[in-house]
Amino acid sequence: MKQKSRRRKLHYNELVSTGPGTLAGRFMRRFWHPVYRAEELLARQAKPIEIMGERFTLYRGEDGNPYVTEFRCPHRGTQLSAGWVEGDSIRCMYHGWLFNSAGQCIEQPAEARSFAAKIRIRRFPAREYLGLIFTYFGDGEAPPFPRFSHMEEDGVLEVLSTEVWPCNFFQRLDNNGDTYHVPFVHRGAYSASTVNNRSGLPEISKVESPWGTTGYATFREGWRNVFQFFMPNIYAFRNPSPEPECVWEDRMQWDVPLDDEHSLEFRLRRLPLSGSAADQYRARRDVAAAEPKLSVAQMGDAVLSGKVSFQELDHFFKDKISLVHTQDYVAQVGQGSRAERAREHLGLSDMGVILFRKIWERELRAFADRRPLKSWVLPQDAEITFQDAPQQLLRKTR
Repeated sequence: MKQKSRRRKLHYNELVSTGPGTLAGRFMRRFWHPVYRAEELLARQAKPIEIMGERFTLYRGEDGNPYVTEFRCPHRGTQLSAGWVEGDSIRCMYHGWLFNSAGQCIEQPAEARSFAAKIRIRRFPAREYLGLIFTYFGDGEAPPFPRFSHMEEDGVLEVLSTEVWPCNFFQRLDNNGDTYHVPFVHRGAYSASTVNNRSGLPEISKVESPWGTTGYATFREGWRNVFQFFMPNIYAFRNPSPEPECVWEDRMQWDVPLDDEHSLEFRLRRLPLSGSAADQYRARRDVAAAEPKLSVAQMGDAVLSGKVSFQELDHFFKDKISLVHTQDYVAQVGQGSRAERAREHLGLSDMGVILFRKIWERELRAFADRRPLKSWVLPQDAEITFQDAPQQLLRKTR
């Protein structure tokens, strides 16, 4: 009787390393990723960026459109972002070679006119959406662009500050699947005195959805939430709002690998405000933004180095969003730049983490074996809901 061959278990590094040619890196390059806050890239500006262990050139043409090309000029290898943006093209500062938005060299001042036609650099599809610049780094034609209609609705849309976290992106994804950390990590932010009370252990569930996973949490004081995760690295959820002008707000988050030990977080916040209420909120936000403040990384590193205790964090922040963010930073960066998963002891409360890891390994194993992958539903085609979970799905932990 012929025995079935056992598939090799994927090593943890294969699941979290995203550099060129790696298994997870090739998988991640099949999706669109945000790379920059749109308001920070002006017309005729060029910037160097790094994503998944590779460096690229990002620039905004005089036409207002963003473009992404290779990092170096193919002539003598200098950095293209140090050059000049002309129209929708970028000119190398070393010898003046000019590359158009398609990556074709169209001018070489010191060379024969026929030589330029032979030189081409790679150009990556880029587009601006919801205040962010997105790029597709994979091979072949880019997949359909994901749109989030609930974030396009009327209201105040904020692109929050980006943060570089000195840890692997997978630690960020793991945390977003872990609801039970909330009453402990965010103890000072979500206490019984706040509108967003999350004290005590919740009833939770996590299920695989057509677009990724859907998680439900109900806390004993009545606070409820639904977390929608879109493969491979996007979270969308609706929170009770701390702002007096509105009851709730929508949040989105992308965790993008810079390299295997650093990740870049992009966050959006939409408040359903209009008219004078929106004006009042913007005025208050502008005043707060002008005040000097410590960054999330600065405060998080102060806790991790022992200069400030974790319990003292809430005394340093007026802004609850920054407080929550710093608490997450301490918990995740505190695992090390790449967590030692072999030392973990997962329990029943880790159901969300376990489910996500199973899905991730299943997809990467199929990708490695060249078997069909799951066709994830795009957000514009998904029936996204932020309603309560069916009661039979919720699990109590005592």
